[in-house]
Amino acid sequence: MFILVPPLQQQIRGKTMDIAQIVPLMGDEELAAYRLLVATGGARLERLASSLGWSAGRTERVLSRLSRNRLARPRPEGPGDWTAVHPEMVKLQYAEPLTGVIEAWQAQLEGLRAQLDTLSGMCSPDPAGGSPAPVVTIDGAAELRDALAVTARRCTEEVLAVQPLGRETPAPARDLVCGTGEPVPPGVDVRVLLPHLSRHDAAVRHRAARIVASGGEVRTTAASLPPLMVFDRTTAFLFEAGAEDGAAGAEGAGTGRAHLVRHGALVGLIVHMVVSAWATGTVFDRSGGGNRIPAVLTQETKTAIVQLLAAGYKDEVVARRLGIGVRTCRKYIAELFDDLGAQSRFQAGWMVRDRMLGAVQAGAAHGDG
Repeated sequence: MFILVPPLQQQIRGKTMDIAQIVPLMGDEELAAYRLLVATGGARLERLASSLGWSAGRTERVLSRLSRNRLARPRPEGPGDWTAVHPEMVKLQYAEPLTGVIEAWQAQLEGLRAQLDTLSGMCSPDPAGGSPAPVVTIDGAAELRDALAVTARRCTEEVLAVQPLGRETPAPARDLVCGTGEPVPPGVDVRVLLPHLSRHDAAVRHRAARIVASGGEVRTTAASLPPLMVFDRTTAFLFEAGAEDGAAGAEGAGTGRAHLVRHGALVGLIVHMVVSAWATGTVFDRSGGGNRIPAVLTQETKTAIVQLLAAGYKDEVVARRLGIGVRTCRKYIAELFDDLGAQSRFQAGWMVRDRMLGAVQAGAAHGDG
């Protein structure tokens, strides 16, 4: 198929907008007839049909399409005579109407943006002030995928991701950092922070290896941060659990519900927590962990568990923050209660706090001595 005008295509939510909707395209038949018209300087329909080996009806239909393309026209001096029109003339004829269409689309786009800005002001805490809401909730997997894709395309410097590889993380977020979804632009740094215990998850290890192979960095931490992503330290996505009670679900079973944060102070606080955890994190070693969860936890992981319990989080949420299964998490919790002699989560939290304060005071006394 020969195309007179190369298709100008733009992907908009999975749909293709083609310039052929405005400018007709030229096929093989039109090309053959046009070449003959140029070579002969013009000819009657019967001669064209004979030279091309077509019927008169077929030749007339092809000439009609060339006429709609503005590339051929009947000669006024002789009925049935056709002549070619120079392509440069066609360019001039199409340029002005196409320019007008593009300008009209741009004007409509600007008007739509202005209307949406007004609606955003209505949704803000202070509608009278018209300021954008500091946090916007995104509901639905398709909406979340689109929001992440648009933000990723505009990213120019850095992506910070916390727990983006777990089973409860929405698939669009996981696909983005793994390079299987909307690609992050070249030259953008990708840093991924995972819980220490995720090193014992074979699927997570495989994904982490892909991120490192593509130029990203992966570390693990004992800090109990929720799943989130930050782009260029200006826009953050906080992802919710896949189920209402936070229970573990199927792979990528996130509800598609997330909170988009653009407020400078809030994003700054999120970035500070992530960067602090990153600074004390451990470089991810794919070969450093097996599939078996360790029987003995480190003290920092124990502390993280108790802090989460004391804050009122359910076992399912604690498990997700640590990157382990719920049953394994409950086993650890039971062992911690036995070690501490605690009867409740709140009591365990206070007992750990007292121990930490005692250790700090003992260190200070030793330093004074």
